[in-house]
Amino acid sequence: MISLNRATKSFGQGDARITAVDHVDLSVERGQIFGVIGHSGAGKSTLIRLLNGLERADSGEISVAGLDLSHASEAALRKARLKIGMIFQHFNLLWSRTVAQNIAFALEIAGVDRATTKARVTELVGLVGLEGREDAYPSQLSGGQKQRVGIARALANHPDVLLCDEATSALDPETTDAILDLLSDINRRLGLTIVLITHEMHVVRRICDQVAVMEAGKVVETGPAKAVFAQPQAEVTKRFVRQITSADTVDGAFDPALAGGVEGTLIKLIYVGPLARQPVLADAIRQFDLPINIVHGRVSRTRDAAIGELYVEVPAEGAALDALLAYLAERDIVSEIVRGGAQS
Repeated sequence: MISLNRATKSFGQGDARITAVDHVDLSVERGQIFGVIGHSGAGKSTLIRLLNGLERADSGEISVAGLDLSHASEAALRKARLKIGMIFQHFNLLWSRTVAQNIAFALEIAGVDRATTKARVTELVGLVGLEGREDAYPSQLSGGQKQRVGIARALANHPDVLLCDEATSALDPETTDAILDLLSDINRRLGLTIVLITHEMHVVRRICDQVAVMEAGKVVETGPAKAVFAQPQAEVTKRFVRQITSADTVDGAFDPALAGGVEGTLIKLIYVGPLARQPVLADAIRQFDLPINIVHGRVSRTRDAAIGELYVEVPAEGAALDALLAYLAERDIVSEIVRGGAQS
């Protein structure tokens, strides 16, 4: 549905020139929820403006829903945008129009007749859960309700792609989850491809199938959300994962440096998907006759998988430790020696 090949976009002149998107390669399949995460200044917002044709790439190729945006005419871009819905951090509603009129505006721009517009508005009001609020003005709505209007408006012309630019960062946590659940439901019911730009790892974990991590204009890591959470590779990704891990733990994330009293080898184990519910560790204890001690554990969830994390104390090193780690690897358990444990 979306393809970027070496896409680059810069701003400014001479020494002040800034490369906001730097030779980015991305592929988003039809029907996916794809998250793009990064800190402020990473290039996320420029990337999304390239995807809806509001900015033209300096070089590289960008294709959305079969249209080559890199070389499309302005007329072709205007037509394409009808099939690329967009929702914004600060809603961007027309304050002099009611809920129904805001949703209808997108259809009016597209030249849809009044009868069809009225029916479509009624359908969308129901889809986003705003029944009874059709005649309310934005000033009479909560933040979550305003964003629901924004989502309905973005869906008005039956788009193939929905772009979300920090769509939940202005909302409280409970409302954020409600909006994310709505987007996930829309994705399942309509088969809509969704691209989420965010700086919140919670958003990625809750609903995304795939994720790309941006830093200084580059994509530094990409893959299935569950894999990125289980085994982050780039340092910026590790920091994002640590932040959400810490937020999920009442007393803070487990810090191995503070694990006093732990003897032997301290190992971190990662279980992904069905493995989180399998007795792999118990089987290993019986297999190797080792009194493995669990020091800390937790389970988190991405959209389609559970991820289990265990810190265990193992009274083994050398060949015995090698054999245990090989046994776990054969069962797709990722292990990392945190402290001690010389290997042969």
